[in-house]
Amino acid sequence: MTRLVPSLLCLLPGLALGAQGVFNNANSPTDPTCPRIMQEKTDLEYSSQYGRNGADASAVRYSQWGNQYFPPAQRKDVSAFAAYDEKNKGVSLASLKGKVVLVGLWSTHCDPSAKMLMEFASLYAKRDQYGFEILSVNFDENQQDGGGLEGGWRAINKFRIKNRQFFDASKMPIYTPGLGKEGPSNFMDMVYSVPVLFVVDRQGKLAELHIGYKDGFVGQALTRVLRERTAPPAPAPAPAPAVEPAKP
Repeated sequence: MTRLVPSLLCLLPGLALGAQGVFNNANSPTDPTCPRIMQEKTDLEYSSQYGRNGADASAVRYSQWGNQYFPPAQRKDVSAFAAYDEKNKGVSLASLKGKVVLVGLWSTHCDPSAKMLMEFASLYAKRDQYGFEILSVNFDENQQDGGGLEGGWRAINKFRIKNRQFFDASKMPIYTPGLGKEGPSNFMDMVYSVPVLFVVDRQGKLAELHIGYKDGFVGQALTRVLRERTAPPAPAPAPAPAVEPAKP
């Protein structure tokens, strides 16, 4: 990794301690993912004579972990996905066809997410040289309540200010996902853990899916898909010979 990587690494304790959000920090620094914490309403709460007061709700941790490679013939077209910057300017995968694209979902409340961002930053300056692009997509929910749940650009900007040295050095933009067909459901129905890395091939199709962080996995996945050779275009059919008119 490049020199800028330690600048965020030294700030990791500040990114995580005491943070509360949809994606909670891993239980230890070596855990690969941050699970999604969701409030489940039980039958007892719904049937309570006192109404839905939330007293019987419980927090449930949902986790995912794993890697999947898709052979070219089995790849899904995900080019409808789009990411949006702070000024609401969109970048679609369809507009990036011809390049390999890394789409990373991350949370401001997740140490493994910060590690993935560091790998992204170490590669970002090389994208024009090698023909790839990086979309670093924040996946915190855009809401806030009395419990301190916060997401969207308000939380992203706080995170960016706290890690100004890192983002100033990397010059890597941050995005939020589109909605509906433009959103992450274009890849998978529900994201239960972060970080998530999608590797999209030059045709806008999903080549690899990685849920969870492992040292060096971003560069390894990128290299595999960059080495793929696109099939040459089929030769145009030879024109049929002109038919001479029959002689009288």
